[in-house]
Amino acid sequence: GFVTDHMIAAVSLSCRNRVGVMGFPVALMFFLGGAVLRGSAVKCGYQSCPVTKPDMLNVHLIPHTHDDVGWLKTVDQYFFGVRNDIQHAGVQYILDSVISQLLADPSKRFIYVEVVFFARWWELQTEAMQQAVRQLVAEGRLEFVNGGWCMNDEASVHYNAVIDQMSLGLHFLKETFGECSRPRVAWHIDPFGHSREQASLFAQMGYDGFFLGRIDYQDKFHRESLREMEQLWRASRNLDPPSADLFTGILPN
Repeated sequence: GFVTDHMIAAVSLSCRNRVGVMGFPVALMFFLGGAVLRGSAVKCGYQSCPVTKPDMLNVHLIPHTHDDVGWLKTVDQYFFGVRNDIQHAGVQYILDSVISQLLADPSKRFIYVEVVFFARWWELQTEAMQQAVRQLVAEGRLEFVNGGWCMNDEASVHYNAVIDQMSLGLHFLKETFGECSRPRVAWHIDPFGHSREQASLFAQMGYDGFFLGRIDYQDKFHRESLREMEQLWRASRNLDPPSADLFTGILPN
């Protein structure tokens, strides 16, 4: 479905430091309010992550978007917030409110997913606003995941289409923000089912992780009972490891 507010998911995503031993005290690492700013020392990417505590179970809360690139309304209707008699949704207002909050509070951070909407919003901004957003990206407080023009389906599309739409989104991010905007994880929380070939493509694109939202309910129950919601996906029989190996996590909700 379409989320018009800042959707928060509690997931086991860590900046390469994960503690999974139950019984430890729990440290809540709020990505919403977890940026550690040190003036000119601030860096993007993993270096901007909140510091984890090795003697505790670190729980990360991820504020992120999930803005359908067409579902019940057209892309334009979703972006501008029209035809709310069909569905109450307006992506431009999500970005307006998120950016204003990030600029007002240096402790906050946010993840944006759908580049097609962000690119359209970006074109409507003043030069001063664009420069302010560039600074947010450089500080690691506004982060992009996935990076494609959209969150593509994994079952019915040809691999050429996947590569094309990913290239379009990643090119926009690099040309607009530079290397600090390069997504480090793939984010497919809504496609109905997941393919080995998609994971292989993401691994070959250089992603560090792949996070899923929808799997078969029986498979999910089995994995939850065994505490195997995370895995290293060997996504190709033809490519020598680790060329197509990708850390994969399944979200609990």
